Amino acid sequence: MMPEPLKKGEVFNGFLISSENGFPQYVYRRGLSDRADLGFRVGLPPTQGDGIDMSYRLIQIENRVHSVNLSTAFGADQNNNLSLTYLNAKKKPRKEKIREGRKLFYKVSKTQFNYSYFGVRYMLIPNGVGGDQSQRVGMLYGLNFNNRWGSEIGYFHDFAGGEKLTALGRPSEHAAITGLSVRFWMGGLRKK
Repeated sequence: MMPEPLKKGEVFNGFLISSENGFPQYVYRRGLSDRADLGFRVGLPPTQGDGIDMSYRLIQIENRVHSVNLSTAFGADQNNNLSLTYLNAKKKPRKEKIREGRKLFYKVSKTQFNYSYFGVRYMLIPNGVGGDQSQRVGMLYGLNFNNRWGSEIGYFHDFAGGEKLTALGRPSEHAAITGLSVRFWMGGLRKK
């Protein structure tokens, strides 16, 4: 969700809607240091889409931020997983509109940024809804706007293949459709 880890003293609260979960999730992130942050997700209902993740900034070169994210997700009747994601993000200073009378000016912010990012993710589903193990590899692309809202799309392919359905008629951990990821999130960033 955050292509650049939050800094120490920064907190993010918000909501996430994703195709792989199907239910909204409450998200809480907190900066641990100037390079790392920790996040928690609680599904609504709490038995769906809970998770923990940690992001770490590897390097920053001018307006490029390279980071890695380690994440786990678990729920009552979904594909619980572990994932490792490498992100290459580009940040642009956000332009703020300022109106003085009838004149409109744009001021470039030194603290607020818009991000576009590209990532590569490895995902391990140790024991999916069908009872099998699945390993997935894929790419994602996302946009974050002012740390208040954003979106992400990606696909993670299971090279073992198979289009099995579960006993309930849902796609199994091997089905191609379960590799599609679409996420929308919104929330607020505050500094302590």
